[in-house]
Amino acid sequence: MSEASPPPVDGPAADGPLLVADDLIAGYVPGVDILTGCSLTLEHGQLVGIIGPNGAGKSTLIKALFGLVDIRSGEVRLRDEPITDLPAHALVSRGIGYVPQVANVFPSLTVSENLEMGLFLRSKEWAQRFAFVAGLFPLLADRRAQRAGSLSGGERQMVAMGRALMMEPSVLFLDEPSAGLSPANQDEVFDRIREINTEAGISIVMVEQNARRCLEIADRGYVLDQGANAYEGTGHELLEDPKVIELYLGTLARQDG
Repeated sequence: MSEASPPPVDGPAADGPLLVADDLIAGYVPGVDILTGCSLTLEHGQLVGIIGPNGAGKSTLIKALFGLVDIRSGEVRLRDEPITDLPAHALVSRGIGYVPQVANVFPSLTVSENLEMGLFLRSKEWAQRFAFVAGLFPLLADRRAQRAGSLSGGERQMVAMGRALMMEPSVLFLDEPSAGLSPANQDEVFDRIREINTEAGISIVMVEQNARRCLEIADRGYVLDQGANAYEGTGHELLEDPKVIELYLGTLARQDG
């Protein structure tokens, strides 16, 4: 593990990385950069976790990757094809799903209707995709007629992830999936995220405030600080690195299981 060193190629060498973001500079207001040179690599089948202090640019990075924040400099490539300037709907059609941190379900719609909203580009595949999502989240099948607004926070997060999975993405972006959840619901969400990655074979980039739990399930992790890479390595390496513990994880990383 190195300080802001280039990551090794862990995925299939013949195919190259699935997603690469190179030296991104981006922000919301002209002249004010939130990302100041951020890079990451997502290999096929990996779960990449992004952690860092508040204001480090984590959510800005995930929004920039999904076309929701203008990238002023740098490049994003999917399967070695540039996607830097593509809008969000074009990225969905190319196999990228996104689950925002807030306002990620339609509370007045049922679970089934929320999932249908995720399949608007391929509505004829409803039965097949619903069966797939229900296999990952059996509760969604049981609650399909219930309004999403009446569900618990953990259940709504499953609806949001299920909707993103309806379009059969190869890459899934998750922005703070455990935010506002109880510890028990956080554990459930992290278990489902790992299942989506390992059993469904979907590559994931996850921004997360629960740094310790994120790194426990991540194949590779990036620590952002002031909009740029501070540290990177495998999840295990970052969990054990004294500098990362001292500067970014603190007592949280020392807690037992």
